[in-house]
Amino acid sequence: MGIRPSQEKQVKKRSIKVKWSFANMLFCFLVFTIFATISYQTSIMYFLEGEKEDLVKVVSSVSENLEKANDNLTPQNIYKYLGYREEGVLETFYDKAGHEIKSAREIGIPRVDWRYFQVYDKDEQIIFAAKSANISLYSTRSTKPVIVKMGNKTGFIITRRIRSKNTGKVVGYLQSFNELNFYYVIRNKLLFILIALEVVAMLWANFIGYFVSSHLLKPLSKLHLAMKRITKLPSGEFEEIKINSGDEIEELADVFNGMMQKKQDYLEGQERFVSDVSHELRTPLAVLDGHINLLLRWGKDDPQQLNESLEASRQEIQKMSSMIQDMLDIARLKQDSGNEMEQTQVVPCVSDLVNNFRMVHQNFTIEFETRISSEVWAQIYKNHYIQALTILMDNAVKYSGEKETYIKVSLFAEEDMIISEVSDHGLGIGEADQAFIFERFFRADKARNREIGGTGLGLSIIENIVKIYKGSIAVDSEIGKGSIFTMKIPKAKLTKL
Repeated sequence: MGIRPSQEKQVKKRSIKVKWSFANMLFCFLVFTIFATISYQTSIMYFLEGEKEDLVKVVSSVSENLEKANDNLTPQNIYKYLGYREEGVLETFYDKAGHEIKSAREIGIPRVDWRYFQVYDKDEQIIFAAKSANISLYSTRSTKPVIVKMGNKTGFIITRRIRSKNTGKVVGYLQSFNELNFYYVIRNKLLFILIALEVVAMLWANFIGYFVSSHLLKPLSKLHLAMKRITKLPSGEFEEIKINSGDEIEELADVFNGMMQKKQDYLEGQERFVSDVSHELRTPLAVLDGHINLLLRWGKDDPQQLNESLEASRQEIQKMSSMIQDMLDIARLKQDSGNEMEQTQVVPCVSDLVNNFRMVHQNFTIEFETRISSEVWAQIYKNHYIQALTILMDNAVKYSGEKETYIKVSLFAEEDMIISEVSDHGLGIGEADQAFIFERFFRADKARNREIGGTGLGLSIIENIVKIYKGSIAVDSEIGKGSIFTMKIPKAKLTKL
């Protein structure tokens, strides 16, 4: 039997959780191991250093007292230099060779009673021991504390050559052996505690990590399933993904929703564009078809009808040609790149354009007003700027009406923008139509626009141009009083020399 898709998804989820849990466990193991190792080594180091420093202080204190002796150190005079007034306070015992050795649990020096502490005469024979022990002299020279093994005991040992401060002669030797059995017990316990803590912490961190990973993967799994579901939907449909996790996954879902919404808008725009183009081309094609059928039936024998049909066909072909050219301009604007950094010196550019319009439309009064310096540059490719302004001025001429022949072109600056304004006293645009005039093929009064001409794509071309350069286009119009089109383009970031 095969595995069903739902079971396969569950297996994949468990596999992800197990991998996450294993990775989390491995990470925690490494972290706690490093922490335990550092803690262990640091504690051991400080403990040994403390024992060593304490031993040096005790030996230095005793050696200072012993260096006050003028004669060689003996069992009979050793009590004088250990802080005792009478000799009888020290215990006496003898080694196998019969040598007399003095002993005491305490010698009046702090923290000596629990150490192996010996004094030797100049012949290296032990004459005093703070604890009952017969340890031979380790060295006749003064040494630093070193760890050695004495029989079955391990510890620090230190020796001092005792030289009389008054005579300068060597009068004996001092030795101390500090057993480290307690240190090894503490070390083993510390190691056990750290290992136990590491195991407990690792298991606890793994337990928490498993549930945290489940919480984190839940919205991610939801996003993944939603994406797979969207890929199976028809291209024109889109379901918004809703994730409220309050983290980066929610932001990712928002970005995906925005991307899919743009895609849907683009597809809808393409469909609308194709529909609009089909609708707009249907009329001139129908006119052409009608005149051709008329000519085929009987019009070709009538010179007047032939001329009228040919003239009408020529006008319709010109309309279609103009429409196709405008559509190509829009497509070219979206495909062009690299022009965003181009700059245009606006005053001379607009001045030349106004002069050209004055020559072509001599019956119009075209006023040009500028409130900026001729050295000001705009962040726009020159051909795009001329194309946009030409469309605005051409529309102003077309929609001025029969009686109004006044057009005004103005240039001025506002903060970081250069504003180009074209106004007329013509037919105007209704308030209800102003929100749609920048859409492709939209015409406020279609009957009137067919008489005037045009494709309904000019303002759409301008809107695409200003979007490329992060500018804007707006209109203020009233029926019977005219229109004012305001185009804003950013100032150049770096003025050309």
